[in-house]
Amino acid sequence: MAITFHPDGRIDGFNRSSMPSGTILQVVTVSDSVRETTGSVSLSSANTYYDTPFTVTITPSSTSSKISLMGHVMGESSIGDLYLMWRITRAISGGSTTNIQAPAASSRALGISVFPSGFYNAESASTPTVVNFAGLVDSPSTTSAITYTFQVNSTQNASQTFYYNRTVNDTDAIDFERGLSWITAMEIAA
Repeated sequence: MAITFHPDGRIDGFNRSSMPSGTILQVVTVSDSVRETTGSVSLSSANTYYDTPFTVTITPSSTSSKISLMGHVMGESSIGDLYLMWRITRAISGGSTTNIQAPAASSRALGISVFPSGFYNAESASTPTVVNFAGLVDSPSTTSAITYTFQVNSTQNASQTFYYNRTVNDTDAIDFERGLSWITAMEIAA
C-alpha cells in the first residue's frame, strides 16, 4: 500500500495505532503568511486575555495521543513588556475550552510565561522582546479537532497594544526590527 502525506499533516497508508510510543504522528504549524505578518492586538482591559493570530488546529488519531506544543512570539507592547503575560487556550471542536496556564493562586495573574525573555527596556518604541515555549505536553483525550491559540494579557494596564513581529514604532530604519512568530503542535503516540 502506498503512503500518502497530506498538507494538513495527515498520513494515509499505515496504522497509526501500531506505532511505538513516542513516535511523532503529525505536525501542524501556522502558515507562512500568518508567521510573517505584522499587526497588533488591542488589550483594552487589564488582566484579560486576548487572542493573537498564532493559532493551530490538529486532529489527534487516538484519545491516548499526547500533543507537544511549541511557540515563539516576537514583538513589543505600547506601555511596557514587563506587564504582559501569556497562555494557550485549547478549544475542542464540539466540546470544552481549557486555558493552559498556572493553577489558580489567590489573586495572582495566571499564565505560562511573562515578558520579557532575557531583555527588558522600558523604552516602548524600538526594543522588541520575545516569549518562547517548547516541550509543553498536553493530554486532550479526544479525536476531535483541537484548536490551540496563543493569548496575551496586560496584567496591570488597560488601553495597551501589543505589536507582533515588529516594534511599536515601525520606522524604516535599522533600529526598528522585524521578526517572526508561530505556534506548532505535534501529535505523539502514547
